[in-house]
Amino acid sequence: MKTITILIALTMLTTGLAGCTGGDPDGGGNDEFDAETLQGMIEAGLQDFMNNTTVEITNNYYTNETSTTTNNVNGSGGVSSSSLHALSGTDPGESSFVVSYSEYDNDLALLVREDAYGAEASGNSAGALDGAKICVGIGSVWEAELVDWFSARNIAFTSVPVADLAEANAKFIDGSCDAMVGERGYLEIRQMQLYSDDSMGGVGIWITYSIGDASGGTEDYSSAAGWSVLNLTIEQDYGTSSYLAAAHGEITLTGTCIANCTNQSAVIHHTYVFSTESFTANYSTSSGGIDFSNTCEGITNLDSWPGFFGPPGLECELDMTMFASLNAAYWWDYDITSFDDYDFAWSEWSYYVLWQSTAVTMHE
Repeated sequence: MKTITILIALTMLTTGLAGCTGGDPDGGGNDEFDAETLQGMIEAGLQDFMNNTTVEITNNYYTNETSTTTNNVNGSGGVSSSSLHALSGTDPGESSFVVSYSEYDNDLALLVREDAYGAEASGNSAGALDGAKICVGIGSVWEAELVDWFSARNIAFTSVPVADLAEANAKFIDGSCDAMVGERGYLEIRQMQLYSDDSMGGVGIWITYSIGDASGGTEDYSSAAGWSVLNLTIEQDYGTSSYLAAAHGEITLTGTCIANCTNQSAVIHHTYVFSTESFTANYSTSSGGIDFSNTCEGITNLDSWPGFFGPPGLECELDMTMFASLNAAYWWDYDITSFDDYDFAWSEWSYYVLWQSTAVTMHE
């Protein structure tokens, strides 16, 4: 294409200069151009031609489809260009945390190693665990429940002290204890996790029938619900095409013990992280995620547009919502008797968004 353009330019220039190099047309003097002057005029004219000329190329294919591409030579006519944009910072967002109460007895049970006490031989009952080493917080409500249950059946156990459920998990895996105590719901999930990640190295594990009340006999058992939301808006300007490349958001929920802290974790926290670099749909997990919605002037049904912004060239807004919600499973790794004994607080959101914009030639 450049060769064709240069030939056209040379033809125009040499045609325009014809007659200017052959002598004095009016006999009034020497008007001849020397070679250096002529070369300079050609180069100047060629540069001006290239700077101010748009060449439209139409390619016809045998597939009965026609593709038309408009190129601006050497940039003066609005060459298509792209640029990267990033948005980052911190923001408190909108958050909430509520402690509520429910009247139910949450079963306390034991997760047992098969190589210490077989499930079939034990009949899935803790009554067959006489002399077992059990991971439990010393002086905790759960240890008191174990003492009552085992004593009532004239059997005994040995407490293996642990500071929290995370330590109990580790000692249970390495065989320091034959069993670990916990809420049945947590133990069922933990059992599936240990099987799926092969942490037990092929050792079977099973759960006993109930041995008591995880709440220590209180009728009011605390639970909690919390969430935090951050809304961001990014604009696609008229005459541009934007594409979302990456987004990242994170926030931490922290609980500080303010009452009955002797047998509970002093500080508990969980950081929620949502990050993705390739978007095909809204990104979410059971504990939160990132949602997108877009609006463009005069256009509806925008869900299918790639890059999330909307039709290229139109003025559009991309609304991004990052959200985190309390998932009780995260707190089972801590020793918590009651959520009401803690003061919970959300941190600020930290966020980063990257998108690319490209100029679009708009036609009336």
